[in-house]
Amino acid sequence: MAFPLFWMAIPFAGGIWLGSVLGLEAGAWAAAAGLFLTAAWILVGLKKTAAAFGLSLAVCAALGAGLFVLADGRYEANALRRLPLSTYAEFTGTLLRSPGRGLDRDSLTLRVQSVQVLGRTEPARGVVRISVPHSSEFPGRIGYSTGDRLAVSAQVVSPREYHNFGEPFSRMYLKTLGLHVQASTKSPLLVRQERPGKALDPRRLVSRLRQAFQRALENGFPAARTQDAISPEGAVLEALILGERGRMDPDTTRALQRTGLFHLFAISGAHIGIISFLVFALLKVFRLRPRSSYAVLLVFLLFYALLVEGRSSVIRAVVMASVYIVGKLLWKDVHVLNTLGLSALLILIVNPFQLFDAGFQLTFTATLGILLFFPHLKKRLPRLPFKISDMFGLSLAAQAAVLPIIARSFHRVIFSGLLLNLLGIPLVGLIMAAGYVFLPLSLAARCLAKPAAAALAFLVRAFLASSRLLDGIPFLSYRIPTPPLPVVLAYFAGLLALLWPSRYRIGRRAGTAVGLAAFLLLVIYPFPASVRELTVTFLDVGQGDSVLVEFPGRAKMLVDGGGIPVGTFDVGENVVSPFLWDKGIRRLDLLVLTHAHPDHFFGLEAVAGNFRLGEFWESSVPPPEARYDRLKRALAGTRIRRVARGETFARGGVEVEVLSPPAVPAEGAPVENDASIVLRLRFGRTAVLLTGDIGAAVEAELLEAGLDLRSQVLKSPHHGSNSSSSAAFLERVRPETVVISVGRGNAYNLPHPEILERYRAFGVRVFRTDLDGAVEIRSDGLAIRCRTDAEGRASAGTASPPTGSR
Repeated sequence: MAFPLFWMAIPFAGGIWLGSVLGLEAGAWAAAAGLFLTAAWILVGLKKTAAAFGLSLAVCAALGAGLFVLADGRYEANALRRLPLSTYAEFTGTLLRSPGRGLDRDSLTLRVQSVQVLGRTEPARGVVRISVPHSSEFPGRIGYSTGDRLAVSAQVVSPREYHNFGEPFSRMYLKTLGLHVQASTKSPLLVRQERPGKALDPRRLVSRLRQAFQRALENGFPAARTQDAISPEGAVLEALILGERGRMDPDTTRALQRTGLFHLFAISGAHIGIISFLVFALLKVFRLRPRSSYAVLLVFLLFYALLVEGRSSVIRAVVMASVYIVGKLLWKDVHVLNTLGLSALLILIVNPFQLFDAGFQLTFTATLGILLFFPHLKKRLPRLPFKISDMFGLSLAAQAAVLPIIARSFHRVIFSGLLLNLLGIPLVGLIMAAGYVFLPLSLAARCLAKPAAAALAFLVRAFLASSRLLDGIPFLSYRIPTPPLPVVLAYFAGLLALLWPSRYRIGRRAGTAVGLAAFLLLVIYPFPASVRELTVTFLDVGQGDSVLVEFPGRAKMLVDGGGIPVGTFDVGENVVSPFLWDKGIRRLDLLVLTHAHPDHFFGLEAVAGNFRLGEFWESSVPPPEARYDRLKRALAGTRIRRVARGETFARGGVEVEVLSPPAVPAEGAPVENDASIVLRLRFGRTAVLLTGDIGAAVEAELLEAGLDLRSQVLKSPHHGSNSSSSAAFLERVRPETVVISVGRGNAYNLPHPEILERYRAFGVRVFRTDLDGAVEIRSDGLAIRCRTDAEGRASAGTASPPTGSR
């Protein structure tokens, strides 16, 4: 067989997936592997080679499944996983890599040796990542190096898990990174060095060199604002050269993702390809023999992997390149598919969780697409100067292979990258070449660094400008809901049909037709998102509000989009939008902002940019504020209405009535909780009352106005604060079910115990998004039914938080 390792890698990866879904013990998989292996040997003796080969692949699958189960068991049994959330602890351990740099905080990754909790010190082995916010009391940056032994006082924090009827992304993400727990400290002053690492430790030496390079970038590309350490151009260079993307401007990151050029910042195959080309070009000047050039390149790549400190994408790319180079050094002929298979096996054996990382999937699928399809494309493309046709063919082969993965993982269809790569890849290659000259030059001759930095900044600005050349053509990059799995499988089947030998002409044509149909279904997404009942889902967005209303038929309304006041995490992009896409939603008929507080409207900017909108409702307009201005820009072309009591909206037999505020507030006045839009949804004999963050004063005003407030479902005003939910208000509403939208471990200690007791006194069943996850209410016009994310996790046999009061 020409490439057995490739065929072994496929069932091995499939086995890892099976191990994650079937729930069998490792012993069962080991027994299955032994059984398959015995049967394969028997078939070899009977000269049934084809059947023996099939069973050998089954052995690989069983081994992959068993490996996953063992790795998952070890991970979950780690002592650090048992630390209660919000616990303050002192972690003592060795710094695994240089401090990670961010816009508003740095991070430390420690290999823990011991943990002190409540005065007791216990040994522990595992990895913790600790967030360290920037502080005016500590104006410098943390300068510790890999190998230093540190002690850090920090609070155990929950990963950003949002339970919205799906597997939380962060759980598997932490496993792919090898992190057992996350923590946050209040100040850099709570980090102290117990002893430095070994002076001659290669990792420590490279860490110090890396930090010297970062200081050189900060000096060469100073920030315009005093609170920033580096300019936007310097942050882009830091990402391209050192793999540190934490200080890149979020808008720049989103723009590169939109245009399909962000892969150049992942330090993956394309990045390592550029580095290899630059090294070979340099070695060619010295007329080094190919074999010697491969050896030098191998050493350089290993050094580079140390310099960027083992980011997952780097490890994947370097492993793939190194396996190929070692093969070229040892053997005359090396089949690239064999190299690809061996690389995948090595990575998955070390960390089977990598299979579930989108970066792993994209790297290997893109590489496989290039290997399989580029030779055929090269024969058919016209020959253009400067190898333009080759670059286009490589880009087309890679993009065709990863199209469904990008659509399912990132809900985006990108065609612009096919053209922008033609300019972007050479520019990035030039920037990287100049950057590798600039860094040592800045350390050796600072007088020459300033003009070199100016030239580099110009190149970076030129690259960023080139990435925006096609921004005015929306059909080249757009967002789509999650494509159905059968469509994805049909697409890949169609791609593989293109490789069938010409003698299978009929099957090849049929497969190609199926693949083309799947491609059209994938990029057009003609599947309507419709429901038969009124469906109201209170999303888990942490400490904030976001409510999706699906009317009978196809109409949709979103009330608020959540938001986090500090940091760069975008709830609208990473929580609300994926939930809507997973429901197949492309259009929102009505987008409502109850009031412009961060935990309600910060997420709406991404929602407005990701979905087609009918109307946007708001009541108050705040004083000039940057995030609100960005939301309004995202709403360009959408009809905007300021609403007050008496406004109505009807879809699918459901009447939506605005009950508050009684009049439109003055524009530019400070936004108050009591200015929240209050909506009552009436469907047949049932009603749902959405109250925003109103307090007792507005509740009293609603009572005095004599409005019909009776509702079976009440969204608890102001996240269960004791300033709301007065007894008189509850007496008028007479809810059967109350939903409290509140964040886990929030700093406000909400919901208030007094309010929970009041709900119990009224005999109301209470759901909480911090405990129950998302809460879905369905109504057929006669009665309501409820389900929660926690119930789904419990029925699936996974751990779930305790439910709230019922």
